[in-house]
Amino acid sequence: MNTIDQLAEKWQRYKLIEQNAAAERKAIELQLMQLIEIRDEGTSTEETEHYNIKTVGKLNRTLDAETLQDDWDNLPKAIKDCVKWKPQVDTAALRVLESMNDELVPLLSKYMTTKPAKPTFKVEPIQE
Repeated sequence: MNTIDQLAEKWQRYKLIEQNAAAERKAIELQLMQLIEIRDEGTSTEETEHYNIKTVGKLNRTLDAETLQDDWDNLPKAIKDCVKWKPQVDTAALRVLESMNDELVPLLSKYMTTKPAKPTFKVEPIQE
């Protein structure tokens, strides 16, 4: 077995261990949630004889951007101050623009930072 195959086999083994450990940890967290008071938002602390357990409750808030934009001009400033607009790159549209070799790409690039992301791996055995 070559070095890549050895590493791939090891990767698969540890990936399974990692998945099993994550599933077990999540099951334990569900049990703890039944025993500990957790705030909807903010930090709670539970002190036991041997452990100090902190939980952080969070609420995910999303906006309906299309409806918000439609109503934007009629909203009071106090509401507008609660909204952050976050521009993001439409990768599909960018690829179309790049494939056209258009002179607009350098103009957009002036406003964009591009850096490599962590690669993802998928290791599967070959079925013979």
